[in-house]
Amino acid sequence: MKKILYSVLSVLLLFLGSACEKDETTYRATANITVINTAAGLGAIRVNPGAGSGFAYAKATDLAYSASAVFGAYTGSNTITVVKSTDTTTKVFQRTIDLKPISTLYIAGTAAAVDTMFRVESNFPYINSSDINAESAMYIRFVNLSPNSGTVNVRISGATALEATALSYKGISEFKKYPAPIVVPPAPAFVTFEIRNAANTHTLASIPVTYSASRYKTASIIFRGLVNTAGTGSDPTFPLAAFQVTYN
Repeated sequence: MKKILYSVLSVLLLFLGSACEKDETTYRATANITVINTAAGLGAIRVNPGAGSGFAYAKATDLAYSASAVFGAYTGSNTITVVKSTDTTTKVFQRTIDLKPISTLYIAGTAAAVDTMFRVESNFPYINSSDINAESAMYIRFVNLSPNSGTVNVRISGATALEATALSYKGISEFKKYPAPIVVPPAPAFVTFEIRNAANTHTLASIPVTYSASRYKTASIIFRGLVNTAGTGSDPTFPLAAFQVTYN
């Protein structure tokens, strides 16, 4: 009888211990980091989004010049490290950051003078596409990551009003809502934004934003590359261009 009682007590204590362990389980919220590579001449990079010293760079995916990617992590304190793909001992960026749910890391400048900018995305605009009353719209902002561009303005092709004014290097405009209608040909299926030198109005780059691909989305238009010495066009080695980074 005692043996049976001891067995019952042992099982009960084991169950209580397991229950206590379950009660102490903690759950960490996740975070997304969008990394954008526009450093002229740097080449591809690899990103450790907070996995610690055991992160295997050899198995990481390259993030090419003029490209972006989203990396998952946990909110709270994380050490973010970015290295060159061709030499993973060369750190491009390393910082311990209190991560929030959504953030963006810009790798900018040139290979000789890499520049970085980390931005927590607060008050991020969002369109609920599942809402039956959802507007056929998109949110867009503009980011100047051309190191020698001076200040630039942005306008819609054929319009006179400016969508962003006097954006200096590393300048970021506010998000602005634009219509993204469902069109029937021959109506245009896109809107073209022009990035212009604010001093001489020369068009430095342009980008068409397609309504169907951008509807209900939040996006950044990134301006990268180098301006020629006259300030009227592209440097031949690292030509100017604009590309779209979509967040949702």
